[in-house]
Amino acid sequence: MIKVLAAAACSALMTGCAGIGASDCGPDWYSIGQRDGRMGADSQIDNYASRCSVQVDRARYTEGWQAGAAMRPRIAAM
Repeated sequence: MIKVLAAAACSALMTGCAGIGASDCGPDWYSIGQRDGRMGADSQIDNYASRCSVQVDRARYTEGWQAGAAMRPRIAAM
């Protein structure tokens, strides 16, 4: 039973690591920024710059982030 739980935990860890792979490290920095902005996340550009082994296109990411943030619905003041 312990071996099964250990195998499941290892599998979950490896799956989690796969989630932060190459798809978040370019080459379409506009789309990545747009997704982050649409989700309401603060700019993640510094995280990508430190984590990815490729050069981050900061201008394209920022353009995409601003476009994504503009897509979010705004709460009307009452």
